[in-house]
Amino acid sequence: GIEFMILDDTIRVISPLSGGPSEAVGILPGDRIVEIEDSIVAGVQIDTDQIMEKLRGNKGTEVEVGILRGHEQKVRHFTITRDRIPVHSVDVAYMLDEKTGYVKISRFSATTSTEFLEAIGPLVENHSMQDLVIDLRQNPGGYLREATDVLSQLFRERDKLLVYTEGNSVNRQEYKTTGRALYNIKDLAILIDEGSASASEILAGAIQDQDRGVIIGRRSFGKGLVQEQYRLRDGSAIRLTVARYYIPSNRSIQKNYEDRTAYSHDVLDRYESGELYSRDSIHLSDTTTYLTASGRKVFGGGGIIPDVFVPLDTSYLNDAFFHLRPLIPSYVFRYYEDHRADLAGYDLASFRRGYQADERFWQNFLAFANDGSADYPASELATAKPRLLHLLKARLAKHLFEDVGYYTVLNDRDEDVQKAIEMLHLPNPLTEN
Repeated sequence: GIEFMILDDTIRVISPLSGGPSEAVGILPGDRIVEIEDSIVAGVQIDTDQIMEKLRGNKGTEVEVGILRGHEQKVRHFTITRDRIPVHSVDVAYMLDEKTGYVKISRFSATTSTEFLEAIGPLVENHSMQDLVIDLRQNPGGYLREATDVLSQLFRERDKLLVYTEGNSVNRQEYKTTGRALYNIKDLAILIDEGSASASEILAGAIQDQDRGVIIGRRSFGKGLVQEQYRLRDGSAIRLTVARYYIPSNRSIQKNYEDRTAYSHDVLDRYESGELYSRDSIHLSDTTTYLTASGRKVFGGGGIIPDVFVPLDTSYLNDAFFHLRPLIPSYVFRYYEDHRADLAGYDLASFRRGYQADERFWQNFLAFANDGSADYPASELATAKPRLLHLLKARLAKHLFEDVGYYTVLNDRDEDVQKAIEMLHLPNPLTEN
């Protein structure tokens, strides 16, 4: 239950997973794992798969690890009892400003609705949150029931239609609000993009069709089929499509899949057609007009089209950026280790406001990255520099303040998030976009 990286042939702990067995025994960020059972794992050629093989095992069994901490010379030994590792689907929750909360849901797992309530509860109770941004970008979906349970927490009314399934041989099954929302959330903004699929599209679509909030970003993936799996005698299985998901306006979010090649290339085609950069370039196979609860026009047959379009920013993408970005984690880890004492005086607010990566920091990063394999023009480096410096700062914030630090800094320059804040400060976000 740790997040780690291999640096200079040594396993470095970035952070133990919250609620996991490593956290329980006292493993800390920055610890170096030098022994696993009777094997020396520092200073030897070892890859991630080999490390995972040594650390993993059956629930209830034990594994002993040897740790070097800080500048200590003596190895500390920890016995970790293996257990089920908690995999969270709500990555982070924090306040964007004095009234607006932010929650990122990365997928809809079996515990998402519970995690969601645990995440927003402190925002309401401790920070008087009124409005909420729910980030569903790159959320591939998951359990429908968890998505509808989250939706029920966003409506005060009972029996509002959220989604229904229906097929040629499958009767209509409706999912409605329970009327048991624990918190009174005023205005909502939902962030989506081309990686938002299935259950995340259902959540966004229900919010849009019931005029409950404003949808921001780019057109979602377009996956809305109900499949059932049947076991065959030889042990294999076949999945059959038996129904579709329909959101309250009676539109299907499923995009056309008759041409399987076109279906599999759809997201790439959006890049090439310019759709990710301009709302006017969106082309749907179904141009039927549907109406939301208040009579706003929406379209089906190809994902959820946002109320507020935010183009994909590719201005910084070049060869230099793609070469340097993967080196950020290892460089920041070294920097953090070398400057831990200097950074200890920051809290998140002062770090966010006052820490600036200077020219020396940038040049040291380039020196670290310069392995002789790349020599990029100064113009490319200048174009990529602002974005890379921001990512470097966000990664450093992760070491200092965990995920909330990372997302807080990252979202300071996230165009979708900033647009959501702007919209939620309007008197009527839905009618003024």
